[in-house]
Amino acid sequence: MGEQEFDLKLSRVLRRVTVDYGIRFKPAEIICDDAAADAIFQAALEMLVEVGIYNVDSNRVILLIREELLETCRDTPKQFTRGAGKDAVTVTSRGHNSPVVPHGFRWPLAYTGYLGKESFLAEMIEAHLLEATELGELARELKTFLAGVENKAGTVGDTMWAVAVARWCLTVARMIGQPDMFVGTMSAITVPAILACFMGDNLYKSYHAGFSVATMPELKISWERLQLAFISRQMGVAKRIGGVTVLGAYARNAEETAVLSIATLLAQLSYAAGDWAHLAPVDLEGYRSGRKVMQAQSGACRASERNIGVNVTMLQWAKNDWGSAYGLYEKAALIIEQTCSGTGSFWQYPCHPGPDGKAVSDLDFELVGKVAWAVSGMERGPANELLERIITLYEGSLAHPEKGKPYSYFYDFRTMTPRSDLVDLHRRTEQTLAGLGIVFA
Repeated sequence: MGEQEFDLKLSRVLRRVTVDYGIRFKPAEIICDDAAADAIFQAALEMLVEVGIYNVDSNRVILLIREELLETCRDTPKQFTRGAGKDAVTVTSRGHNSPVVPHGFRWPLAYTGYLGKESFLAEMIEAHLLEATELGELARELKTFLAGVENKAGTVGDTMWAVAVARWCLTVARMIGQPDMFVGTMSAITVPAILACFMGDNLYKSYHAGFSVATMPELKISWERLQLAFISRQMGVAKRIGGVTVLGAYARNAEETAVLSIATLLAQLSYAAGDWAHLAPVDLEGYRSGRKVMQAQSGACRASERNIGVNVTMLQWAKNDWGSAYGLYEKAALIIEQTCSGTGSFWQYPCHPGPDGKAVSDLDFELVGKVAWAVSGMERGPANELLERIITLYEGSLAHPEKGKPYSYFYDFRTMTPRSDLVDLHRRTEQTLAGLGIVFA
């Protein structure tokens, strides 16, 4: 089948099943109800059986049957353990109203588009160049190693930057006394870069990091994605699945976006048997805090919670920039929606060795952690009411978001000490959120 023909069929079937199953979100409700969540799952199941998975390299469609997809759901692990020894962490799937708080992973380096892998690591290197410490020695070595090297997928530069990130993360882990901690999901997505980080001396062991086997468009794979799924099984490395479904592309509205997210998740589970999932709908600009995108994410998470059970992990990515109260309100709303939709963990905030040798995290990590603690166990009704009050605070800013200053403006990269104006902003933000009904411990 031609790829365009597949895309047209996907869009056509997606529209039909969403209507056939009567999926319609209520405008004032962000957290999806049980009936809609189950309808999303059934619609996604029917869609995947009819459409299949497209291999862009062979131009062939992989067809699946309903029974094998249901068996895949039953066999999907409901928990995963990463790290080793005293540094091991086990995360278990949770329900939307579970009193269990989502686990917050503190990782040595934030390396996605959230902070920028290249710029963030480069700034950390510059901050430590003159130190007579282990990080200082590594910074000087990496400065030379990466000089003039562009991080471009599919090139040697991609592999070199991935290795540099791995070395930095493991050095920080050792310095904070957690050498066997889980240091995150790799941002590199090519086979050579991933293998280089796990096969080299003094680099990742199988429990240190995971990688994504699912960074293709909707219901599509390539031979490379299948290679990564196979390699991860052979190496015993954690596999992250799930997709970034775009509202406004194949899916026209929040309901279709939720259905397509679950269809994509089921497709990836069928070939990769992932350890955890990243269900992350976005708008056309790549952001997640708009009302419709949050409804789609909640619908997908709740459909997975009730019918699949894979552990879902998320991040809180604001459209308003650093140092903005609006941005903090966005992150608070996102962690409430995620916690009250069954998310099991959140991630991608940096940590660093503090003066006493223990890990120090940034204030944003602390804020979303406090909010997650406050709302864990909250039922749908109160959660929707709370979300409505918070979304009202920032919704008007999304059309023209505030431009803040770089991350490095707010933190001393050698100590992760925040500027006083950022501390004051967080204090005021917590007071505002408390006034809206969040009961902080």
